[in-house]
Amino acid sequence: MKKILLIILGVVILNACSKDSPSVPDPNNAPAVSSVPDHFQQKILIESFTQTSGGQCPKANLTLDSLIRFNPGRVYGVAMHINDPLSDTSLNQSFSGMNYYDSLFNPVGVYPSGMINRHLSSFADLSPDMWAGNVFSSIGDAPSCGLALEAEAIQGGTLTLTVHVGFSANMFGQYRIHAYVVQDVVLSNDSTYDQINDFSFEGATPDTLLPLYALNDTIHLYSHKNVLRKVVTPDGVEGAIIPESAMTKGNDYITNFTIDLSGIDIDNSHLIVFVDKYSPLISGHWIENVQRVSFRESKDWN
Repeated sequence: MKKILLIILGVVILNACSKDSPSVPDPNNAPAVSSVPDHFQQKILIESFTQTSGGQCPKANLTLDSLIRFNPGRVYGVAMHINDPLSDTSLNQSFSGMNYYDSLFNPVGVYPSGMINRHLSSFADLSPDMWAGNVFSSIGDAPSCGLALEAEAIQGGTLTLTVHVGFSANMFGQYRIHAYVVQDVVLSNDSTYDQINDFSFEGATPDTLLPLYALNDTIHLYSHKNVLRKVVTPDGVEGAIIPESAMTKGNDYITNFTIDLSGIDIDNSHLIVFVDKYSPLISGHWIENVQRVSFRESKDWN
């Protein structure tokens, strides 16, 4: 009798637990983007201006590679090619034929050059020699917003990119969302893609301390990395304006961009999305935060 009572009691307890206990969530059904956190990591975007004909550019490319490699998930790079076969001609201004970003941020026309989160206190900041110091001085900042991205909705040759901008503090002024398609590596047997190398043993400025010294002064089959292929924000180079009413602490501002995937190697490319503080002045710009995502993937905050 005692044994029967214990069995009955056990059944009652099990039934009670199944009714009162919450069901275990299925991780496969979890949302791609979680709720807005109370703080964000500062991420860094290096936008470099480069040329295949620029003999000093290979050293800058090595610097960019090393900063990305030693700061995984925190530092990203975009190489904007100017007046060479890798240039995105859609960025050329109709009245001048010049690349919009190059003419705005690099009016002195020096290659290589580049920006760290578009912080430019002087033209000296464009020098690749300044990149490492400027990255290290900025990466510890506390940004007021962060980004999460959903890039899985590919259908019929188009991608619906969902951009989340979350705010850990109220922000004021004009901020804009920008989105790039960036090709991981461009490697071509076409000689027009060859890279001039001033640092080789036969180059203009040979440097025995660089791996470039052992290469030719014209490098065939050069790996061009992080090449800007397309600006995909609907408003182009101007970016998509974030309503000031949406920039409040704790808010998740969501917008969608439709991207035509024609001519894009999605298995060898990724997306870079960032929030830029707009200004008509070079010194008034800065990137508040940036995020990277592969095609067919989503990326949560931080």
